[in-house]
Amino acid sequence: MTKTIVWDYNGTILDDAWLCLDIENRMLRQRGMKSGWTLEQYRDLFCFPVKDYYYKIGYTFENESYEDISVEFNDLYDEGFSQCHLIEGFMDKIREAQAKGYRSVIVSASRQDKLNAQIQALGIENFFDELIGIDDLLAHGKIQRALEWMKNSGTDAGECIYIGDSTHDKETADAMGIPVCWLVAQGHQSYNVLKKKEPVHTVHTLKEVQL
Repeated sequence: MTKTIVWDYNGTILDDAWLCLDIENRMLRQRGMKSGWTLEQYRDLFCFPVKDYYYKIGYTFENESYEDISVEFNDLYDEGFSQCHLIEGFMDKIREAQAKGYRSVIVSASRQDKLNAQIQALGIENFFDELIGIDDLLAHGKIQRALEWMKNSGTDAGECIYIGDSTHDKETADAMGIPVCWLVAQGHQSYNVLKKKEPVHTVHTLKEVQL
């Protein structure tokens, strides 16, 4: 059976943590809330579900809903997406995966249509057999979609490797039954946060991931 790499997208393939932080600081300033968070602070605070992260940075959702905040954030993200690039080391790792006979799929908490469009804009669609996104913009999580894909595709979890950048990726890998999960601290969560999820392979860069 062909071995499979299940990739997270945001923060694992796409270097967008800086953009998310920039947008969030702008939105906080506009509301007169504490802003000026650094990337290091962001990576220590960020979590899933994303609504819990928003509580951490000061939102109460008493005067505006999480859904409204999400729409504003996503509109600003779409405006800034063209400034994003691939994570350093991704192209080398995906080519290594191809050379070793792996197929690659993406499981993402991004909405399906946006995921499809962004992967095409980045010019990397030919590296992936499937793109699995979610149905809305609220980024609650992706475990259910991942499990649906596993069931429908007949993929053997024991033949998979999972690569992500958040503790939610470890939770997703566990739910899928994937025994090997690499968490890479180049994205949305810090090395110190990631290494608390055991057992897991926690590394600083994609270059360190062993296929």
